[in-house]
Amino acid sequence: MSHISYLDRASVTRLLPDLTEQLDLVAQTYVAMARNRVELPPKLGIHPRPDAFTHAMPAYLMDRDVAAIKWVSAYPQNPARGLPYISGLIIVNDPDTGLPALIMDAGAITATRTAVGSGVSIHHLAHQGWNTVAILGFGEQGRNHARVVSALNPDAEIRAYGPRLIGPVEGVKVARDARSAVDGADVVITAGPMAKEPSPVIDRSWLPDHCLVVPVDFDAYVTPQLVMEADQFVVDDITQYELHRSRGSFHGWPADAVSLGDALQSDPHGDVRVVCNLGVGSIDAVLAGVVLEREMTERIGVQLQR
Repeated sequence: MSHISYLDRASVTRLLPDLTEQLDLVAQTYVAMARNRVELPPKLGIHPRPDAFTHAMPAYLMDRDVAAIKWVSAYPQNPARGLPYISGLIIVNDPDTGLPALIMDAGAITATRTAVGSGVSIHHLAHQGWNTVAILGFGEQGRNHARVVSALNPDAEIRAYGPRLIGPVEGVKVARDARSAVDGADVVITAGPMAKEPSPVIDRSWLPDHCLVVPVDFDAYVTPQLVMEADQFVVDDITQYELHRSRGSFHGWPADAVSLGDALQSDPHGDVRVVCNLGVGSIDAVLAGVVLEREMTERIGVQLQR
């Protein structure tokens, strides 16, 4: 224990399990959360700049005996500086001693875990026979969501819109605006930048009779009226959702949400369904735990002196 390994983003990507295993691990973790088998404090955050934040996201997975924390920042001004919008580190601790066992760049897991969480939601809660998917916001999150959608349904038609998106994009139809992307879509994923004072535009009139809406950008695109009128409203973590509501986010959204872990254990219902995945540290932890297991065999990390 005289050294600790550090993994850069490329090394983390190499050690991550394939997408099928990721989907299984993430679904299992949501169910474990619903069964109180995960210790998951609400995110603790600081806000050094307007519309920017840095969050601490600890989690302990009892069934897998994984203890980890992600320290992650989101700075909307960074892309103009040639820097990533989201950056951070994940530390996995030895649950027996508390000593850090692995430090890794958080980029690869942050990018994939959000899209995989949406993939779990789509797999279980989208209407049978879904085929047309709209993705609003086509940065790294949008691209990762397109990858997951294609894996779930290789024949899916993916329409994408983003203010800076200029086609062509392989496997994706670039829409001229957000409304034309959403028109008639079976699944709508919103992955735009989160704003302190959002101006959402998507209401019930935008959607077909049967639709699953997956906002991963909080309330940036989806109006409270749409969520209030939804037949089924699901969030990944109710405690975190209520905390955000108490701090001013999700103004006008309903309080009576169902957890995604509970929703995965029952049949979906209703015509319009909304699944709001806020992003929880337990999902980062389960993937980081697998990376640690593989690093203990592969030993590809940089060895740092304690």
